[in-house]
Amino acid sequence: MAKLAAIGAALSLAAFARALVLPEAAVNQAPLGGARGPDEVTALDNVMFAPHHLDDDDGRADSESFFDAVSAIRGHIHEDFGGLGYAGDFGSPAIPGHHNDDSGSSTIYELISKSKFTTKFAKLVNDHPSVVDLLNSTDANYTLFVPIDKAFEDIPEDHQKPSKEFIEKALLYHIGLGEYPARKILHTYTLPTAYDEDLLGGEPQRLRTSVNLGGVKINFYSKVVAADIAAKNGVIHAVNNILVPPPFIGRIITLFPDRFSTLLLAYEKTDFVKFIHGVHLKGSTVFVPTNEAFSWLGPKANAFLFNTDKGHKYLKAILKYNIVPNATLYTDAFYDERDSKQHKSELGERSSEHYDLPTLLGDAHISVDIARVFGFASMKVNGFSRVVVPNGIGKNGVIQVVNRVPLPPHKGHRHHHSEEAGGIEIKDLMNRLKDYV
Repeated sequence: MAKLAAIGAALSLAAFARALVLPEAAVNQAPLGGARGPDEVTALDNVMFAPHHLDDDDGRADSESFFDAVSAIRGHIHEDFGGLGYAGDFGSPAIPGHHNDDSGSSTIYELISKSKFTTKFAKLVNDHPSVVDLLNSTDANYTLFVPIDKAFEDIPEDHQKPSKEFIEKALLYHIGLGEYPARKILHTYTLPTAYDEDLLGGEPQRLRTSVNLGGVKINFYSKVVAADIAAKNGVIHAVNNILVPPPFIGRIITLFPDRFSTLLLAYEKTDFVKFIHGVHLKGSTVFVPTNEAFSWLGPKANAFLFNTDKGHKYLKAILKYNIVPNATLYTDAFYDERDSKQHKSELGERSSEHYDLPTLLGDAHISVDIARVFGFASMKVNGFSRVVVPNGIGKNGVIQVVNRVPLPPHKGHRHHHSEEAGGIEIKDLMNRLKDYV
């Protein structure tokens, strides 16, 4: 579990670094002095009570303890929300069921314009009439994650000023489509924003939400510091860091060589970057194996894949198999650009969902199962590989970090017992991939 926490922390620091140094050059720079260290970063992935423990063959968790833990977490979070301040400073009551039962009488724009805590964000909004109109509109409900003024303090005074177009995209990325009060966020993994991303086929770019005893985080790094500020066209949550549209998936992976160095080496050995740059995608789901996931294959298989010319062909096939083109699967949403009749769907509260998705490896499909238990969700790939850090938001899709390297299953079988145990024979590996090499 400590490894999962470290991965979440690493992702958060990269996003935070990008948020503080605007715009494009951000991913090349380290977090600034005000950035939180890894020990301060928390995410839902770090919580010990993930539902996949319920179906472990090696040690089935006690269900009573699990549900008690879930109740404890929710109770703690509700207490946190109840104690958050600023609502009065925004000139509006909180959402019914939290501070009082009055309704907001001002629009989101009017509230942030009057608040002494959001003057800098409001000033940016004022430079973009279309954003002003959106936050004033009562045609629909919205959720604004507004950075407090303190969030802007770590931006260097001499930083390169981003373009007006980039700033507008960033502003729209703070606006959730629909109303997401605190009680709804507790059951939400991602939510759509007003920023439409061309590289997702024009679908709304999403924000990642996570909840644990440390509170509520947006995109790993921005913490909700005031919740449920009611407006007549939605709700406001104040956050302590600026939210910036994410970089490309490939760029995100390269930022963490300590976690994904084996995958990066695989890209290098197979000249995979050159290949993927020639593939036109509208969204994607990338299953990203950790270093430990590659170790699971065993020393013989890894020596074959990485140290022989023949093995490189099989390694490239594995990399292709781990990418779903033109279909972006989050824990709670699915953007399918393959089907002109159904582009987007928000996944419901059903107990399970199953997907058979195409990959870049010819006609080989990869299966994904999403299970929900009391608001918590878990994701499995091909029946055995667990998604250990879900919903890494990328500009051109989503990253799902896995603890085992997904491989095409045996013909006629969804998965094999040896996959659970770990290690794979070279002959077995070649048999699985022989039709694609």
